[in-house]
Amino acid sequence: MTIGIIYIGLLAIGVIYALVSGALGWLGDLVGGDIHVDASGHLDAGHFHPISGTTVATFITGFGGGGIVGHYLLRWTLMPGLALATATGLLLAAAAFGVLELIFKQTQAGAEYAVGEVVGREAEVITAIPEQGTGEVAYIARGQREKAPARSADGGAIPRGRPVVIERVMGQTFYVRAGGHEMEAPRPTRG
Repeated sequence: MTIGIIYIGLLAIGVIYALVSGALGWLGDLVGGDIHVDASGHLDAGHFHPISGTTVATFITGFGGGGIVGHYLLRWTLMPGLALATATGLLLAAAAFGVLELIFKQTQAGAEYAVGEVVGREAEVITAIPEQGTGEVAYIARGQREKAPARSADGGAIPRGRPVVIERVMGQTFYVRAGGHEMEAPRPTRG
């Protein structure tokens, strides 16, 4: 058995893996199920591990393809052919990792946010805040409209529809002060 046959076999294994993975994914979409084989490729939400089933299969495919080019097309000897096969496999696996990492960061980032991110932002009172009481505000966080119980920072009443600024958060309650772009008085212009 020559090295060329090994290269062809590795290329075939990688291509078959890709076709079977794609077919199972398509079949899962078609029948509405979730069919997948997980090779423990996730570290946590939004991150992809560099050594996973996908990157290993991509390396094997690239190794086989690079080896075929080196052995059959360039007619290189064993060591330069192995170097080309290894470099091709590593390059393709690194590219696959980079693309998948980018995809997972974008799609699994979610709408979670730290409460501190909303301090200083504008909100709108959607349930009036009575004097020394609790109402409700709506605000935008990570592109989504959210609601939270709110109290006036100075204890005064704030009517529904009034723009406010979130000053601090204690527990689940937002402490707000009247303000925002609708509250600013127009500035006189000099002519």
